[in-house]
Parts: sequence; C-alpha cells; structure tokens
Amino acid sequence: MNRFATTVLLAASLTPFTASAQQDLEANALQKLMLFRSFVQDDPSCALSVVEGRPLFSGATAANAPGACPDAFAWAQMAEAVSQGFWNWGIDQTVWPAMPLPLCSSEVRTGCCDPDAPIDPTAAPPAGCPVNRADYARPSPLPARPNGSPASGVINHGGLEFADRIDPGRLLRDLELELVFRNKTMIDYIYRQDLYSKEGLGARNRAQNAALANGDLGRAQALTVRFPADAVMVKADFLHQQIMLDQGLIQRTDAAGAALNPPNDPNFPYLTVWIEGDGSEGSVPGLYYLVAMTNASKALPIWHWYAIEHVSNRGRCDYIGCNDSFGYSVNGRTQAGADFGAHFIPPMIELNDDKIDQNDPLFVAGEVYDPAVTGETITPELAALLRGMGVGTAATDPDPTAISADDPAWMNYRLKGTQTTFTTAAGVPTGMGATVTEGGFVNSASCTTCHSQASVDLNGAAGVQGVGATWRPNLLGYQQVAMGAPEFAWFYRPGGPSIAATQIDFVWGIFNAHCQKSAENGSACASYPDEPTVVPAR
Repeated sequence: MNRFATTVLLAASLTPFTASAQQDLEANALQKLMLFRSFVQDDPSCALSVVEGRPLFSGATAANAPGACPDAFAWAQMAEAVSQGFWNWGIDQTVWPAMPLPLCSSEVRTGCCDPDAPIDPTAAPPAGCPVNRADYARPSPLPARPNGSPASGVINHGGLEFADRIDPGRLLRDLELELVFRNKTMIDYIYRQDLYSKEGLGARNRAQNAALANGDLGRAQALTVRFPADAVMVKADFLHQQIMLDQGLIQRTDAAGAALNPPNDPNFPYLTVWIEGDGSEGSVPGLYYLVAMTNASKALPIWHWYAIEHVSNRGRCDYIGCNDSFGYSVNGRTQAGADFGAHFIPPMIELNDDKIDQNDPLFVAGEVYDPAVTGETITPELAALLRGMGVGTAATDPDPTAISADDPAWMNYRLKGTQTTFTTAAGVPTGMGATVTEGGFVNSASCTTCHSQASVDLNGAAGVQGVGATWRPNLLGYQQVAMGAPEFAWFYRPGGPSIAATQIDFVWGIFNAHCQKSAENGSACASYPDEPTVVPAR
C-alpha cells in the first residue's frame, strides 16, 4: 500500500495525526489556504454537447464559453486537438526554420518565402519557410532531442534522492522531450506577419518605436501582435521508455505476471509513440510516453490555458491541488477536517509531529493520487464529449508506435486546472503548472504571467530575460517564477516613451527564431528592415 492510501485510511478513522480526535475534526490552516487554489471555474449554466463532430456550447454562457466555462472549454479544446491529430501540426522546428529566407515582397521576389504559394502535398516542404506538417502526405519526423540524458546517479537510483522525493517532477522535467505543436491558423499568422525570423521580429520593435517617435500612435498600435481567435498551441511532454522504467513509472508485466508489450502502467496505460528523430546530434530515438500537456488557445485576449496530466504522475496534485469542475467529480472529504467539494483534489498533508500538540500541517509530496482514493469519476458530460469526438473509443491501443485519437489511453489523463486571468476579481494571483512541465516551481507557476513576457527587443532577441523567472529561490534552490499581473517596466520606458520589449502575444516560440543573415560577431543579424514585411491573408 502506498503512503497516500495509508494516510487516507488513517484519515477515515479520524486519527491521522498525533493531536486529539477533536482537533482532527477541524480544518487546519493549510487546508483553509486551499481556498485560494480551489475556486470553482465553470458557471453552473455551462452546457456542452457534440454536434456534427464539433464541441458546441449552448445557453447563456455560449457567447463566452472560454471565460464562463474554462474547465469545460479546456476539455473541448483537448478533444478537438486530439480529433484533429495535433501531432501532425507544425512544431517549433518547422515554424521557425534554422536558416530562414526573407518573406517575399514587391522588392524581394526570388529566394524568398511566399505564404500564398500553392502547396503540393506530395512534395518535400520548402526549406527556410514556415511549414505546417499536416499539409504534407509525409510529415517531417518529430525531433527526439530530450532536455538531457540521465546521469549514472539516476540509472543507479543514487541521484538527488531527497530533492526527487519532494518534487519528482523536476527530475523528469530535466529529462523530458518537450514538443510544441501549433495549428495552421497560428502558423499562417506567424508566416504572414514576418515573425519567423529575428529580422522580422526586430523590425516589429523598431517600427513601433519609430512610429511612436513620430507621433503616429495609430501606427504603433497597428503593429501590435494579435493572433487570431482560433489559434491553438499544444505543448506535449514525453519521457523515453528507459526513464519510465528506471523511475518505476511503467512495468514489464501486469499484476498476474503477463508480459506487457510494450511496458506500461498496467492499470492506467500511458499514450505511447515511437519517435525516430531527425538524426541530429543529441537525438535519442525510441518509444516515448506522454506524461503531461500544457495547452492554450487565443479564445481570450490573454489566451485560455490549461494543464493536463497522466493520472499516475507522482505528485500530480501536490502543492496546488487539482481543480476540475467539468470532467471528473471527486470525493471532497479525503482529508479529515475539511470538505473541498466535488471538483478539487487537495494536496496531501500531514502534521509535522515534532511537538506534543499544535503541530503544523505540512505537505506530503511525491505520492500517486490514486483514483480509488480520490474518488475520481468521469462525469456523463465529459464521457459524452469524448465519445462524440472519437477520443479514447478503441478497446485497445491500435498501434503503440503511433498516436491515434481512439487510443483508450486518452482516458487516463486528467485536467490539472485552467487559467484565464492574471488575478481573480478579489486580487488573488492565479496560477497553474503541471508536475513535469513546471517541475521545481509548480507552486508559483503562472502560464499567463510567464508568457506575457514573451517579447523582443530591436534585435529580435528576448525583450524580457529569464522566461518568467524571479530572484526568489524555493527551499530546494530552484528559481521561482512570477505570478500575477505583468509589470509595466518589463515592456516600456516611460521617459520618451519608448517600447523596450514588443510583446509577441504570449508566444515563447520566438526563442527559436534565427537570423536570415547573421552578423560577423554572431550577436545579432547583419541588418534589420525599417518595417516588417506583412502579407495580408487572402
């Protein structure tokens, strides 16, 4: 029996702590602080159905589903992305080519990228130009370059055992393969707005400042980057089979001793895919397992964000809990003394037990939040949505080496939570982070705040340094990140005023941008146009 199951069974008998039984019946301070993590997201009137293979909201909230029904909207967005085969969308490596060509214009007609050029699905994608992989009969291979390779300490189970026990997601984050997929709408905007090279990005900042200096405020505003409302990005985190086996996340046999081919979690299988890679340095081909996703759509001005985790991820609900008011109902009384409602799984806690009485409640980290204990049960609404979208409907995985919409493993993923604002109406900074994706700083992670910093300076380089990082280390020494509303000083110099950092509408993929022609010192591009080239959509 794992530690969590033991803790909950003790809680059921009202004696999980050394304090008096009466004290056990009272909510403690740490449980009460979960008030700020457990806000109910969806309006009670949210109504979602599937019509002709598409999710459809109806009723009073239909016109503002992303804001009024963020949890239901998250599940609808995930189901739609899966049904559309997001794994064939463009990835950062194809959206921001390593050797970009300039955007075609009236001045540049050859050796350039033309977003209106006809696409031959049977041909090879054009080099140097943004590409949506789904436009081609044989999409380019997914890269297989994880963040790092395991050191001997990991393989021999002798690494940072203390740190990995407190925050197991951090180790996995350091070893994950992270792929960011972007839909055709998003790619087309990046392409036509000349945001796929450093020259185009730098020109945007230079042109804004030139317009501002000349008093043409309308022009400066017109150069603001605003993605279309149907732009979608899916950030998927995979782990190599070697890591999964080493960390005990999957097994070679089931409980009866029957071989699992390929190895997997016998109770809650992970989605698997063979990633061959492109043969580049650092490529690690093999079978990979999907552990988490952090996705977003431009349905709201600051995007609609949500995190998805595999149900067996260690520490899945640690520190901030798991909040889902649409997809799964849970037992709100798994901890003695408090009732968290049917939408929220609280982080595991225990009393530190170093005093005779009045012991402080502390987090218990790194355990599995077993559905048998949390009481997670799929709602009829989510079951109907997934069934209607053809997600997870097969009896068995059709092909463990490929991702498919009907793979039943999709049923083993859970919504961690959604984020649609910087702060609540009462001023509480909102946050969201997946155990692996934000390993080491999940307790302070904020998708909206971090991505608001995605910006460029006059050279097309990052306008705000640190990707959301602050000066604050946590107790383990990992750097914490910013939460709450963005800061004026990140983007503007008030004296002129001038724009120090031009926001690229919450898209950190700009880190992948390269120069069309680098300067000799390599620190910037050889030259920048005064104005970005823009090709209007047809």
